[in-house]
Amino acid sequence: MFVFLKIIILFFILIICTSIGMLKAKVYNNRVMELKKVKNSLEVLKSKIEFTYEPIQDIFQEISNIVYANQANIFQETVKNIGKFGVTESWTRAVEKNADLNEEDKSTIKMFGKLLGKTDKSGQINEINVTSKLLDTQIEKAEQDKDKNYKLFKTLGTVVGIGLCIILI
Repeated sequence: MFVFLKIIILFFILIICTSIGMLKAKVYNNRVMELKKVKNSLEVLKSKIEFTYEPIQDIFQEISNIVYANQANIFQETVKNIGKFGVTESWTRAVEKNADLNEEDKSTIKMFGKLLGKTDKSGQINEINVTSKLLDTQIEKAEQDKDKNYKLFKTLGTVVGIGLCIILI
């Protein structure tokens, strides 16, 4: 009975350590995915600004529906708070709430929000182009980090779990 209980406990330790490693690895994948979604969203925003005269709230809501399929996101959060804080402050708060981005990503995306709705159509489009190029750089860095760390953390979680099991035997 004691041996059976010990095997079950060791199995759970291995599963827990592997899961922790997978969760840590997923952070890198989520960052890349979120940056790509923001870049795609900016392309949609650029098209909407160029060819329609919709208010920014409607455009953001549509982006939220199209790109994010109604999942919690920066654009949806901005729309919620735009009446209370204004466009720039709402955008900044929404970007700060995003857990998938690191500080460098957040500062790049927040820079875009400073001129959001404050310049003419061509100024908005130029700002979107600049931010899009900066996001390309951030996506490249995020993919490098993912390539370097994703497999590492997945493997490390399993190895630590196996190591703990060996120690406890």
